Amino acid sequence: MKQISRLFVVYLSLLALVSCHKDLDIVQNDRMSASNMWKTSAHVEGSTVDIYASLRENFAQMDISVLHWGELRVGEFMWSKSRVVNAYTSKDIIQNTMTSANDNCSWSALYKAIDQANSVLKYAPDESIPMTQAKRSWAVGQAAFARAYCYFWAARLWGDVPLNLNPIESFSQPEMYPARTPKAQVYAQIEDDIELAIANLENLGSNKYLATKDAVYMLYADYSLWMFTNQKAGDQYLAKAEEAINAIGVKAGDPRFLSRYEDVFDGRGRENKNSAEVVFALFNSAKESKVGGFNIYFTHSTPFVKAAFQNNPVPIGTFQSLDFGDGYLEMLRDSRDHKGDTRVATILGDGNYGTIGDGNLTWVNKFIGDLSSGTMRRDCDLLYYRYAYAVMMMAEIKYYQGKYDEALIYLNIIAKRAYGKDGYYSVATKDAVLEALVREYFLEFPAEGIIWWALIRLDKIWDYNETLKERRNDTNILLWPITKSARNKNPNLEQTEGWY
Repeated sequence: MKQISRLFVVYLSLLALVSCHKDLDIVQNDRMSASNMWKTSAHVEGSTVDIYASLRENFAQMDISVLHWGELRVGEFMWSKSRVVNAYTSKDIIQNTMTSANDNCSWSALYKAIDQANSVLKYAPDESIPMTQAKRSWAVGQAAFARAYCYFWAARLWGDVPLNLNPIESFSQPEMYPARTPKAQVYAQIEDDIELAIANLENLGSNKYLATKDAVYMLYADYSLWMFTNQKAGDQYLAKAEEAINAIGVKAGDPRFLSRYEDVFDGRGRENKNSAEVVFALFNSAKESKVGGFNIYFTHSTPFVKAAFQNNPVPIGTFQSLDFGDGYLEMLRDSRDHKGDTRVATILGDGNYGTIGDGNLTWVNKFIGDLSSGTMRRDCDLLYYRYAYAVMMMAEIKYYQGKYDEALIYLNIIAKRAYGKDGYYSVATKDAVLEALVREYFLEFPAEGIIWWALIRLDKIWDYNETLKERRNDTNILLWPITKSARNKNPNLEQTEGWY
């Protein structure tokens, strides 16, 4: 982190040399001009790190996060208004009534990260910049991973999206006002970028706030499973997904899969913010004035919490505006009370801690930040890939292959930690394995931005979201609208068909 901090200082010192462009929704604010930038290795390294700063700024927004873009659309089975103050946030996402006026659908900050990656991919290969080949390879690999990661989110959310591959350095560039590119071309570019990252694996390093070898292969497996299931791109993508998970090395007893679920996550004063199970995370720290994340929505305000329990264990914030849905709450409690699921204590906070009504409070107990004083600090890291997801993806791969006995091997790695039993799942039939996959995705990954995508891949989202089920045949119902703001700034953008 000291090295990254130094690189940020270098980067910030260069902002005085910046040429300022008008923000046209996907244009990087304060774009560095090529004439006064890209002269030294420090320039390249600082700009590479800044890709991830931009990526963090996208996902740490109050209205945009992996929760907003991943799980709130699972619907009212999983998410609900606060039971205490009867307040909602993102109700339109939960009920699938978004429109172009919805700020959660904004891609502006995501494209800023893409634009930064485009700059690095353009200039880092320039041999006139004095730097070692290892550093050059590091920069290219990092930028390629980040651009692939950003476009993977964009294509899954909006389908056809602008495919900008050049940094915006002039008002005359076509990238200033791009039209939407067919999603097949976008997905092809994602794969090209992943392969470029793989070509530079040996120089990526081990910092989990940036791309690592395992992070690249996690993205490759995630992407390949999506191509096989949702995009119907062929069996070769199932093979690619398996190849990627094999490159990570999934097996029982691997020390990267922690023995206790609670030890995976930071918060509540944990200093070891990157546990062995974390593969890719985005940095949060109050010490560096970088805080953010959706966990504030689950906190309670002091008038509704008995004094003895404020921040012990009930996290205190402004007021709760999001809670677990009734169906999911029942699933969690059943798994805890009748199946011995040890994960639930980390996922679900509940108890007679309140001051009104029956006194019972519930909240998401995951990703709790610093509670040492007053209001909870949102300083826990934002986790995007962890080793358990690789295990689950391998179980999913075996399910699609019809190898149900082998799928159980991987499902039982997850189940052993949760329930403390060997061979927890034993019925090796298609229906039983599918049921187990859905159950374990729900119980292993809440609030991590994974469940929505897994349910789509498994074609099970319709079983949990009645609103979506009723509109299953509507055009592009699983996609998002483009914001009115983006279309006002760029007349070449057409709204996602089926949305307004």
